[in-house]
Amino acid sequence: MENNQQQRPYKLGLALSGGGARGFAHLGVYKAMQELGIKPDIISGTSAGAIAGLIFASGHSAEDGLAFFKNKKLLDFARPLVSKTGIMNMAGMEKKLSEFIHIDTFEKLQIPLVVTATNMNLGIPTHFSTGKVIPCVLASCSIPIVFVPVTINHQQYSDGGVFMNLPVRPIRDLCDIVIGVHIDPLEPCNQIKSMVHLAERSFHMGILSNMSIDTRLCDIVIIPKHISQYSMFDLNNIDKIVEEGYQQAKIVFARPKIMKKLSALSPCKG
Repeated sequence: MENNQQQRPYKLGLALSGGGARGFAHLGVYKAMQELGIKPDIISGTSAGAIAGLIFASGHSAEDGLAFFKNKKLLDFARPLVSKTGIMNMAGMEKKLSEFIHIDTFEKLQIPLVVTATNMNLGIPTHFSTGKVIPCVLASCSIPIVFVPVTINHQQYSDGGVFMNLPVRPIRDLCDIVIGVHIDPLEPCNQIKSMVHLAERSFHMGILSNMSIDTRLCDIVIIPKHISQYSMFDLNNIDKIVEEGYQQAKIVFARPKIMKKLSALSPCKG
């Protein structure tokens, strides 16, 4: 077993789940990792986790990511349109990410990145790790019906959470240790407040069924405790969501068993 682990190409993998605006918690988790000198050797992301993963893999800090999103509105990233396959597109997100990242391909990233999206034509999950990176990230974030699918190589792709919202499996066999950040738990709700709320909960229920497999495959799991109180489209509480991720990561990383796992890794290179 030890020999097999020694042959794995990466020591530490980081898997980041989808969850809309709750994905700001990924920034908080990464901030805690930065403070502890914990640097992933490979990142796997779905939907919001794909955006966060791209930010980190391109060499940006959690603080850079926070600055990118602060004082923005939904319409800065997505625009309504008339289409048979969705009510909005992410042209704004594409433009702003391109200007912020200044990297166009997976191969140019500082940390290897795997992005999971759903091939809507074939009905299968797809894991991207080569070629143009931003179209793949946008595809991974394209919630069905809300956003039009992204066409890549003549195939239409939507949100990766449909099949794999916590993308551990794409990197599990490549890493000695995998940290999974699950920012999309579903808690009991006393009252459905609106049609949007109903649609949001329905989407969460659908994707939760595929997350238990990947959660069990993690060596370390971080689930911010109060994250479910925030909506998928909540851009008004970014600081609070970041803090939820930061505080929970600090709690998890302080546990003796977790500290022992991480201390077994060789020191990170700056």
